[in-house]
Amino acid sequence: MKKRIVFIGAGKVAWHLSYALNKKGYVISGISSRNRLSAKRLASEFRANWTTKPEKIVKDADILFITTPDAEIKSVVKKLCSKGAIKKKQLVIHTSGLLEAKVLDCVKKLGALSLSIHPCFSFADRSYKVDEVKGVFFALEGTKETVKMGKTIVHKLGGKPFVIEKGKKPLYHLALVFASNFFVGIEDMAIELLLECGIGKKDAIELIKPLIDVTEKNIWKNGALKALTGPVKRGDMETLKKHLILLVKQKRSFDKIYKEVSKHLLRMIEKNGEVEKHKIEAMKKILSV
Repeated sequence: MKKRIVFIGAGKVAWHLSYALNKKGYVISGISSRNRLSAKRLASEFRANWTTKPEKIVKDADILFITTPDAEIKSVVKKLCSKGAIKKKQLVIHTSGLLEAKVLDCVKKLGALSLSIHPCFSFADRSYKVDEVKGVFFALEGTKETVKMGKTIVHKLGGKPFVIEKGKKPLYHLALVFASNFFVGIEDMAIELLLECGIGKKDAIELIKPLIDVTEKNIWKNGALKALTGPVKRGDMETLKKHLILLVKQKRSFDKIYKEVSKHLLRMIEKNGEVEKHKIEAMKKILSV
């Protein structure tokens, strides 16, 4: 018999995972969201039940996915537990990258099982592509029993499951923020600086795209250190000084970001020993002012 899934939360993660799971043989039996239109719209894709009150439909599910914002997960599951809406042997999953499975602990008192599954992927909109999460890593955290169940789900999606140690979820999530969110912010900063050069936004994006693409390619092919180019890698102190003067004149926080990222790049090249020690020390002084 096909497993029945209910989603609480009808945002981007719910859209992508519901489609992916449905394509792999799971039945999406219900959608709940505080936003009536969001719940109705997603449910219509599967001819599923929808509601703004999850306690009305969760008992129909073998698996319950809570895909609300992190701040709402605990209150959502507490409300379900207090209303006795959770059934025995039901697998309750949240998809937070930060929170551990223990935030769902109240379901255990009702004989249900809890698990954390987080896809290492960025869902930017409410569209879906076939096999979009194929090859994507999914972080699992829970008991031996629930992790095994999670691996089955991830394997069906074509994903790559891995178990995150208890207590390490926040650090894991922080790493992904650096890899994805901060990358977006830094590229937007680059576009802002190009706009000040008199370059239009569309042209600015086209200008940096090949640079981003080749940098990404070099990182995956040769590693971060070998992919690094620019003034820090060359030991070019004069360029560092000129950059910082420009950024200070702009009266924005870009100079602080420039310094901190450059300090990290210095640590990278210092380990490798490619740049003379006196240049390393001189650059450290420039970046510490």
